[in-house]
Amino acid sequence: MLNPLWLQTFICLVETGSFTRTAQLRFMTQPGVSQHLKKLEQACNAELLIRLGKGIELTEQGRKVYQYALSLQQSEDALLDSLKFDEPFEGRCIVACSGALAQRIYPVMLAVQVQYPGLTIELEVAPQRSILQGITQSDIDLGISTQRDDNEHFSFQSCGIEPLALMLPSEHADSTDIAETLNSLGLIYHPDVLHYLNLYFSHCGDSALASCDPARFKRSGRVNQLSQILLPVSLGLGFTVLPSSTLPKFTEQTHIAMYRAPQPVAEPLYFVQSRHRQLAARYDTLKAAILPLLTGQAL
Repeated sequence: MLNPLWLQTFICLVETGSFTRTAQLRFMTQPGVSQHLKKLEQACNAELLIRLGKGIELTEQGRKVYQYALSLQQSEDALLDSLKFDEPFEGRCIVACSGALAQRIYPVMLAVQVQYPGLTIELEVAPQRSILQGITQSDIDLGISTQRDDNEHFSFQSCGIEPLALMLPSEHADSTDIAETLNSLGLIYHPDVLHYLNLYFSHCGDSALASCDPARFKRSGRVNQLSQILLPVSLGLGFTVLPSSTLPKFTEQTHIAMYRAPQPVAEPLYFVQSRHRQLAARYDTLKAAILPLLTGQAL
């Protein structure tokens, strides 16, 4: 087995490209760094790097040893992380949600990490199907979903709502015939738009919209980048439906109007995780911080 100390020195040497800097970071002498490298090369029976003036260049064998050393380091980090299972303020938190939700919750998650530096927050923006797949494959620990799946492999916990809004160019804010206005504008497509439209038209309490078929609107554009979806709407090129929380994040929000429907429309939100796996205590810390925001109780 290769000496872990030699491998750690080798990683540092590769990443700094300097014997001097490696010696400083490892609290060693330069001859000590050279000795670790020499012993590692002898153990591997291969030359691992070539000195080029003040720099270095890895050989093919050196690249392989470097990748091996990184994998060992990552495995050790994962092991140590798993041993902190019941530490509420330490360890790695892997969470996935939609882009709109990420805009809402990521600042709160980072505030938790600032408060508890022992936590490492990782947020993945993904659609519903990818969140569930990630949980199944153990790539994601906790998801936030707008749909509840009856699959027995998942556990769902109600955690709030995601209000939706019909977004129009501001000059159409006072439209007296909303169906005609939408037909004339055309729809700005995005990956969730038909789902949002069907939900909005069915629950907004407006009979004119309830009789509309979302699939029959002309297509005035399409974009799958959340931060850009409202741009064509602001330019008068179409309408769309998005979570209402996206509007305050848009720089040209004064050019957008939210249609005032008789009834508010919102999607339910759920924390989702594997039914057969207990999450570490640190996830309770994170959920406690996020929950007031999702339920509308945050100040």
